[in-house]
Amino acid sequence: MRKRIIGYSLVFIVFYLLDAVFVPIKIFGIGPCFLLSAVVSIAMVEKERFGAIYGLVFGLFLDFTASSVFGVNAVTFMIIGYLVGITVYQKISVSAVGAFFLTFVSTVAAECIIGCLYAFFTSELINDVFIYIVFPKTVLTVPTVIITYPIIRFMSKLFARHEEREGIW
Repeated sequence: MRKRIIGYSLVFIVFYLLDAVFVPIKIFGIGPCFLLSAVVSIAMVEKERFGAIYGLVFGLFLDFTASSVFGVNAVTFMIIGYLVGITVYQKISVSAVGAFFLTFVSTVAAECIIGCLYAFFTSELINDVFIYIVFPKTVLTVPTVIITYPIIRFMSKLFARHEEREGIW
């Protein structure tokens, strides 16, 4: 269990740096959210409890650097992690196609919530928020699954093999 937490924390640091410091591509000043696709990938392979915990942690760190309303990313990512974990457990198989679909739905839901709150607190027009924030964020975040899902899936299999050998879990 300790190795699993340390491993995901190291992956979190890499994705956090990509999210907050070394943003590879920007449209209208908006970059992709690697942390959201990482939360979806973790929730897919680790189920709802870990998805919610990592969603809360990833969202809090994102709120420390990039949020206009503190706590919105944390709560949104936590809810998404929990719901994705439950959905995968009951309805959708763990696959790359499922990761793309769930990341798309999660990104649209998260950015709609964050965009509406941003429009409310900054008195921006809701149309502008959706055109200049929600749409570019969705277009840029969904392809990040190509990077995040294989890494998280590989780590999950690696940890499962190690725990099976050790008799843990």
